[in-house]
Parts: sequence; C-alpha cells; structure tokens
Amino acid sequence: MSKEFDILSAALDEAITDAKSGNKILKSETISIEIEPLVDYSADTIKEIRKSTGLTQSLFAKWLGVSTRTVEAWETGRNKPSGPSSRLLSLLQKNKLSIAY
Repeated sequence: MSKEFDILSAALDEAITDAKSGNKILKSETISIEIEPLVDYSADTIKEIRKSTGLTQSLFAKWLGVSTRTVEAWETGRNKPSGPSSRLLSLLQKNKLSIAY
C-alpha cells in the first residue's frame, strides 16, 4: 500500500487502542454548533435581497450558480430556493456575506 495509507492506518489503530483503554492518552474535543433552519423565502423578499446586492437577475444567478430562469421563477413565486441557495440568501439578508464586484 501507499505511505499515506500506512500512516492513516497506524493513526486509526492508535485511536482505537486509546478508545478501548482506561488510560486515555489522546486528546479529544467535542464541538457543537447550532444550525439555523432554512428560511422559506417569498418572491418579494428574494427580489429585495437581489436588489440589495445591486446585481441583475442574470449576474445574481451566476453568483448563486443557478440559471437566470431559476431566479426569475423565485422572484415570481413559481418556485422556491432550497438547500444551498436558501442558505446563501439567508447570509446575504443578514449581511453575513457580501458580493464584491
């Protein structure tokens, strides 16, 4: 096998041995984060968010990685953004993300 595989395999073996032993040597840390639920945006709100960026529908679509027709559908209420698009809209709306041009 490769050198990288051997290193990973040895590290995994060490972690398993440590987890099974009563005398823990390896440090561990638990991190918890709060994930906000996705927002269900109205057509008007999406249009307001886009206009606040100063971008046209076409440029906004390119920035989001969707088609212009998709942004048009959102802004007319025929469709709703989901997943990553909704998360990006949320970040833009809360001014936690900005578009530099």
